[in-house]
Amino acid sequence: MGQLSSYFNGDASNMQGAVNKRFAFDKIQLHLHLDGCLRFSTILELANKKHMDLKGAKTVEDLKKVLVTYKPSSLADVLHAFDIFLPVIIGDLEAIERVAYEACEDQSRDGVIYFEARYSPHLLSTLSVSPSDVIEAVWRGFDRGQKDFGIIARQILCCIRGHDVWNKGLVEMAVEHKKHGVVAIDAAGCSHGADEQYEPSVVAAFLQAHELGIHRTVHAGESSGARAVIRGVEEMRTERVGHGYHLLADEDAYKKYALEQRLHLEACPLSSVMTAAVSPDLSEHPIKRWAKDGANFSISTDDPTCFDNSLASELSLASEKVGLIDYEIWQCQLNAAQSCFLDEPEKTKLVERIMNGRPPLN
Repeated sequence: MGQLSSYFNGDASNMQGAVNKRFAFDKIQLHLHLDGCLRFSTILELANKKHMDLKGAKTVEDLKKVLVTYKPSSLADVLHAFDIFLPVIIGDLEAIERVAYEACEDQSRDGVIYFEARYSPHLLSTLSVSPSDVIEAVWRGFDRGQKDFGIIARQILCCIRGHDVWNKGLVEMAVEHKKHGVVAIDAAGCSHGADEQYEPSVVAAFLQAHELGIHRTVHAGESSGARAVIRGVEEMRTERVGHGYHLLADEDAYKKYALEQRLHLEACPLSSVMTAAVSPDLSEHPIKRWAKDGANFSISTDDPTCFDNSLASELSLASEKVGLIDYEIWQCQLNAAQSCFLDEPEKTKLVERIMNGRPPLN
């Protein structure tokens, strides 16, 4: 496991140039947590300005030691990092706009032309700053970032496990803020509830979203088994699944949903190892089987603040450690374009752009 840590952590930015040259095609990222992709330098700057303690961290390297997961742990353990660094932006609309703008810049540097960033607007709100204020601040950052970096950015709003009050009004919020780039809802856990046992308020939100034509993705099959994925599809009407690795534990369900129905699976390779969702033996990672079977999946980073990774490092991981060939990695970009929640006619244009970058089959 130490070999994997040294291969990636701390080298993500240095890897971008080489990876972008090798994988010269345009890239798409569908599973990125906005509140999990803050720059370490930004966290430090905001904490110093607000006199907030970061477990004694004073430098970027100090902060990485506090926040980054370097060895396989558990999803709940990884999510504890959010309790440390999120307070630097909670309720600060200027800071929230800033990190949204910086996300656009960081994705652009990674060769990404379209990304969807998910987060809970309630987690970033306060008594004086509403969830709607947060969504609008994110959009201001995205709007500036799109213009400055030639990228397309969209928002996904998260239901959070264990927060019934938040979950009950989320769909109306998604409808209201469609004009601010909100394209879907999600359901995710937190450090106090990462078991994917979503309560009735979450299921009701997904069914309401289905009725209203709001897109849906759900975290499932990461910290629990295949049944969570099956429930996401059958009971919650989800269109995509975040992670979904453990769907392979039920071969019949895997064949039905992933292969026959083409359910899109949002894979995050390094994250999957560090949360102990999969074995550290990456040569046996689920995406290897998915690629062999022609399943509909993509590759994303999940939470760069927690893993010190980038899309460049994830693609290198998929190539060098898992064993995907370049064409299969490009296929992930096409899968992502075809499964993204972008409105038409922009979606068709995105698919065409990815198709134009198709590498030779090797």
